[in-house]
Amino acid sequence: MSSMLKSLIIMMIAGSLAFAGGDGDVINYVKNKLSRNPQVKINGAEVEDKLPIPGVKGWSAYIIAVDINLTRGKETRRIKFEDILFVSKNLITSELVDRKTGRDVRSMIQPKMPKDIYSQDHLLYGNPNAKHKIIVFSDPLCPFCRMSIPDLMKAAKEHPDRIALYYYHLPLSIHPASATLVRIMEVAQKDGKMDIVEKMYQIPIDSNLKDEKKILGIVAERAGYKLTPEQIHQPWIDKKLAKDRIVSRKLLVTGTPTIFADGKKDITREKYKKFIKEK
Repeated sequence: MSSMLKSLIIMMIAGSLAFAGGDGDVINYVKNKLSRNPQVKINGAEVEDKLPIPGVKGWSAYIIAVDINLTRGKETRRIKFEDILFVSKNLITSELVDRKTGRDVRSMIQPKMPKDIYSQDHLLYGNPNAKHKIIVFSDPLCPFCRMSIPDLMKAAKEHPDRIALYYYHLPLSIHPASATLVRIMEVAQKDGKMDIVEKMYQIPIDSNLKDEKKILGIVAERAGYKLTPEQIHQPWIDKKLAKDRIVSRKLLVTGTPTIFADGKKDITREKYKKFIKEK
């Protein structure tokens, strides 16, 4: 789902304070908000998790899983997404700000990690028994990813007993060419060609390019790795990329790069530098 479309949907839920009495009230709040839009058909909504808010008393963060059909013009799309609502004993709101710091409380919330987050098929570099585990959600054509992810890969590759790097794809809709590059990366990783995975962060390519054959041609020319459309559209690749999308959704990851160090979101994106300096 594009960031613009997701923002539109969240705006449907957002609103002023409402009264709450329990989980049922929270779900009714969401459904009432969404039902006001005639383009939306609600398939389901449920409380997926309840989390305490660090340093904020009397409020909890509710992770709400929503399943809707959204009609825009002649097109209808089924969309599943998660969002956060803040709930006290009597109130519900979609926004909560720390008055002293001005910090959006949403940025302090981190859903629980899926049990299989550290799966072997997502291990890019490092020993699975390494002292520290890092998870990254990335898009090879994201400018910020291109500035930081190669260094992270290098650190994990050179310090395998200190860092295990688990890589999840999050190709952004604003970079159409990434949808093809991540498929190439999957084939390369399975073939053990890790240098090709790294080169996807280096080759010059128009991020707006949508022609798959042209992208494959550029990669063949620039990286020396030739693949066919059939090779990058195998069922196992579709399955893995679908899993990556689900995991990013569960963890409320919307931008790249998003990094988790030892189970906690790393806003600095540089904790790994401390890990490699440890004695």
